[in-house]
Amino acid sequence: MKIKKSDNPDFVAKLKRMFVEGKYKKLMIGILIVIIYYWALSGAKFSPSDFVKGFPFMADFVKRMFPPDISNLGKFLLKAVETLQMAIVGSTLGALIAFPLSFLAARNIMHNKLIYHGVRTIFDTCRGINEIVWGLIFVSMVGLGPFPGVLALTAHVTGALGRYFSEAIETADPEVIKAIVSTGANKIQVITRGIFPQVKPLFLNYVLYYLENNFRAATVLGLVGAGGIGMELITSMRLFRNREVLTILIIMVLMVTLIDRFSAYIRKNVVRIESPK
Repeated sequence: MKIKKSDNPDFVAKLKRMFVEGKYKKLMIGILIVIIYYWALSGAKFSPSDFVKGFPFMADFVKRMFPPDISNLGKFLLKAVETLQMAIVGSTLGALIAFPLSFLAARNIMHNKLIYHGVRTIFDTCRGINEIVWGLIFVSMVGLGPFPGVLALTAHVTGALGRYFSEAIETADPEVIKAIVSTGANKIQVITRGIFPQVKPLFLNYVLYYLENNFRAATVLGLVGAGGIGMELITSMRLFRNREVLTILIIMVLMVTLIDRFSAYIRKNVVRIESPK
């Protein structure tokens, strides 16, 4: 006998449970995911066939890059050092600005919704604008050179680290915080003795990651005249000096590798990472 809606007043509710809570839930989610990816791939004009067809052109481009031209190696190394300086200063300034503001954007610290959402909006604005756009803004403000690059990195890092720092603060163990509050500690003491020791490893990881990320970002800032090895890379590419391009790319990869090894050393000694025996 077929169940009719008129025979069962709970028919609609049972039907909802069948699709939302039952075996069809995963199927519906899977279909939704497929639709989203189909929409995204079609909008991005994703074409594996064009990628395969372009291989000969890429192979020809790479072939013309060998052997690397080291006639200007000294100049490129100096520009790479300048890029590293930009990354260090930009990362440090961004972290110093983001650190105090992040406590105002953490729900478990800041209960004033106006301040909380205001600071989060500042972080979203700084992070939402790309480094290149910030570079254009600051180049028009202070002129060409590495200084606008530093300002661009600082602005973006403030938003990115501010978000990560605040979310790390929100993961602090509330029981530890309650225990410290019960001793009569004020808010500063709660932060310094209850929260910061818990999140310090995460803060360090985020800062070191953005140091490496900012070195890569600083090279791209050469597109807008913000100094560093990026300007040399763009110049060499525009003049079709492919062998110089390879030299610059090698220098960039080596610098990123050195930063990564330095970051690993710092994490090992500060966070006390030990290999299992």
